[in-house]
Amino acid sequence: MHSAEPQIKDPGWTDWRWQMRHATRDADALAAWLGLTGPARDDLCRVAERYPLLATPYYLSLARSASLQDPIVRQIVPDRRELADDPAASPDPLAETRDSPVPGLVHRYPDRALLVATAQCAVYCRHCMRKRAWRRGGTAEPGPADFGQALDYLRCHEGIREVLISGGDPLLLPDERLLELLAALRAVPHLEVLRLGSRVPVVLPQRLTPEFCERLGGQPPLWLATQFNHPQELTPETEAAAEALLRAGIPVVNQTVLLAGVNDDAATLARLFTGLLRQRIKPYYLFHGDPVAGALHFRTGVERGLALMAELERTISGLAVPAFAFDLPDGGGKIRLEPPAHCGVTAAGDPVYRDRSGTPRAYPQP
Repeated sequence: MHSAEPQIKDPGWTDWRWQMRHATRDADALAAWLGLTGPARDDLCRVAERYPLLATPYYLSLARSASLQDPIVRQIVPDRRELADDPAASPDPLAETRDSPVPGLVHRYPDRALLVATAQCAVYCRHCMRKRAWRRGGTAEPGPADFGQALDYLRCHEGIREVLISGGDPLLLPDERLLELLAALRAVPHLEVLRLGSRVPVVLPQRLTPEFCERLGGQPPLWLATQFNHPQELTPETEAAAEALLRAGIPVVNQTVLLAGVNDDAATLARLFTGLLRQRIKPYYLFHGDPVAGALHFRTGVERGLALMAELERTISGLAVPAFAFDLPDGGGKIRLEPPAHCGVTAAGDPVYRDRSGTPRAYPQP
């Protein structure tokens, strides 16, 4: 592990393949960079034996210090709490394996399906909902050797109108393999919307060159859903990547995960969501963390999320406010929640709501 400054000066810094070749994978080196010794170093290395570490030089360079409390460091550094045994946690809390009719495909909602195209990532996020896919000794499917069965299933189920291509990160597939997959999906008559789920715009924006984006967006309809979690992740590089996607006709939305110790305060979220709008990325969801084995320490509690949403709705533009949501365990599906606004009834029977400052106000009925 080297400091970020010498890496930035390397002529290969702007090449995404260079970034992947030089990604940090060594627990001892990362511990040395963080200045960890003794039990703290041992804890990091022990966790990495079960849940490996991976971070591009670019993403690690966004850390403003080597502190374990830095929001970038916190998202990629192994934490001893990942090894805690908790009956509330599951490697697959959303029952994706159960709802997978063929390898690489999850079909839970009537009108859409999830295609897990690869297990490869540019960064191993410690809060990852599919942590089972990269855990050492894990049994999750690495992604189909080919997409034939998934494509056959989609062709036979005409009620499916949208496919989310996820992983891992589908933007790490070789160009031709990804483009062939998109072409095959676009050839299915009843598929109206394709959506790429990718953290590449955040952790490896060098991948999104104008030329690559133009090839991706050659035929509509294609959307990209990404995951910015902290304003430190918004950089000139991410702005250029978003610009390239938009110029290619690919709209970009963002799905932030609410993470304890990273972004669980209203000021941080406000800077993030308004910053996303400046880069023309629409804040779409703020997700409460799932009960994933190895990631429970990031969860804040739903009530905390609702309190943050109430504060955001009072202080920033509605265009910048995402929907707050979580997934019910065991495949129960997505739930959207709004901070409670109704707070009573007047003597005349009119409902009372809290205004933007939190003051109760009556709303006359027709």
